[in-house]
Amino acid sequence: MTRLFTYQSDGNIEKHRVIHAEHEQAQALIDSGKAVKLDLPELERLEQKADELRTTYRANVDRIRKSDNPLLQDEKVQKYELDKLEKEYRAKTAEIEAEWKAYRAQQIEEAKVRAARAVIKVTDSDRAVAEQFKNRAALKLAGASNKGEALTEIRNEINLLTDEQKTALQGHIAGLIGGIDGNESDKLLIIEAVQDIRNSDLLAVKVAEQLPTSVLGKQRIDDIARRVVQDEASSALKGGGIDREFYEEHLKGKGAFMPR
Repeated sequence: MTRLFTYQSDGNIEKHRVIHAEHEQAQALIDSGKAVKLDLPELERLEQKADELRTTYRANVDRIRKSDNPLLQDEKVQKYELDKLEKEYRAKTAEIEAEWKAYRAQQIEEAKVRAARAVIKVTDSDRAVAEQFKNRAALKLAGASNKGEALTEIRNEINLLTDEQKTALQGHIAGLIGGIDGNESDKLLIIEAVQDIRNSDLLAVKVAEQLPTSVLGKQRIDDIARRVVQDEASSALKGGGIDREFYEEHLKGKGAFMPR
């Protein structure tokens, strides 16, 4: 799976969203200019660290449960060792989670500063392009027999402008949409196209606020699986609710782990 940030909507995929996509779909979105790949090394580092701790923990649990040590054959002794192992595991993963949450909060605050101070340098050439584009678009709308087709053409042409040219065009937005009589939705579509600036500083907050709130996703799956099996014995779930069959079908094959 590839983590992406979307610049445009595509089918059920919303604009300005952090998403995961299979390689083929991800590449298609990138090639079409509708998304960009996100590289998040700190997130990947902590997720990997959490996964490594989980793998080690599971191996140690398995070792204790399958040990031929006579002491570990005693149910109370085995439970004591498993409880101690789990306590150590959760303490270590809690440290990783705290590190991630602090990092995420810092990224959001820094992103807000970047967005507030973002500067897109607009040249005289960009201003000239924007002004002349506005004039041509206004004339196209005024002389169009089919306003809908004309608006579609204008939106498509705006998408061909650079961030700098779109920024310059924002100063002419009143003149650009002045010829759209009474149709607020059409006006909003033009405004949205002009505001489609792909500057990383301006978009930093949207990315940071969608970072995962946790790096312990697999541990949470394990906890859900444990509760499912424990609840199986509960009278509240008798007569057809969540049971071991549900666990086997929906959780076991997804990495869920039942330590005891």
